Amino acid sequence: GKATRAYVKACEEYERQRELPMKERTDPHPVAPVCKRFLISDATPEAMLLIHSQNLRGILMWNDELAGWFKNFNRYNKGSDEEYWLKLFNANPSFSDRKGVKNSVYISRPFISVVGTIQNGILNELAQGSRTSNGFIDRLLFVMPGNQDKQPWSDREPSFDIEAAWADIIGRLVAMPYETDDDGNIVAGILPFTPEAKSRLYEWQRQNTEECNREECDALKGVYNKFDFHAIRFCLIMQMARWACGEADKSEIELVSVENAISLVDYFKTTATRVQGIIRELSLSELQRAVMSALPDEFTTEQGVEIAADNSMPERTFKDFIRRFTGIHFQKIRHG
Repeated sequence: GKATRAYVKACEEYERQRELPMKERTDPHPVAPVCKRFLISDATPEAMLLIHSQNLRGILMWNDELAGWFKNFNRYNKGSDEEYWLKLFNANPSFSDRKGVKNSVYISRPFISVVGTIQNGILNELAQGSRTSNGFIDRLLFVMPGNQDKQPWSDREPSFDIEAAWADIIGRLVAMPYETDDDGNIVAGILPFTPEAKSRLYEWQRQNTEECNREECDALKGVYNKFDFHAIRFCLIMQMARWACGEADKSEIELVSVENAISLVDYFKTTATRVQGIIRELSLSELQRAVMSALPDEFTTEQGVEIAADNSMPERTFKDFIRRFTGIHFQKIRHG
């Protein structure tokens, strides 16, 4: 709101200057102001890149209903919005010139975050089409509270002004200056890892690699692969968050930031497993549900084949069913 008010005021001054005779202007050639933005809600890829080009540090797309975001893919054009977002995840250079060279936009290292809410009952819609096979859903991080029951109102008051404290923390981050090169591209600041922090990160990555290779569920294997990228980003986020809170400096990434990042990874691995379970549960056929309900808590493959056959599911179909859902609905205790 503050940035918008400043922009409106700057626009009024810009128009006033343009109406003045040249000799009475403060600046002979006034430049149109640019609105400082942090949040956007609904925009075409072209409009989003234009806003980003005017706010090089990055922007956040907020969707109250996340389903509206992916359901509107390709609403404005015949191109693939999914591929566009996949490229953004890797911070690949982005450009838009559909409106002509005059309005072309190029960003060397884009940064656009997406945040929103979604109901459990429509999670399977998120996994439809190519969004499962192309790794789109693997790039999403899910926050799922353990207790989702409605809670009664509380009249407890915090012991300090939380809103003011949070505004101060965020203010420190957004007020950080940044440099641009001769072409106007932002120059990134580099934070190296301390030796012990780097050693701990590499140790975690080896463990994650082993876990990924052992995982029999293809969907979870894809998710675990992406956590190598998430973990490094978490390390930077945690170090900068600690700096913003006055707990550390921002010259290098310390061991405590890596440990905090690993804790975040563990949490998001848990939620990813829960989400995959919900998606698979919603996609189960009546036959699969019948077989699952008939299976005991523990069974051998041979016993499972017999139970499946009693419910009209062929052996090959049952074994494929078990393979696809191992790690989500089934756990393999030992061979057979």
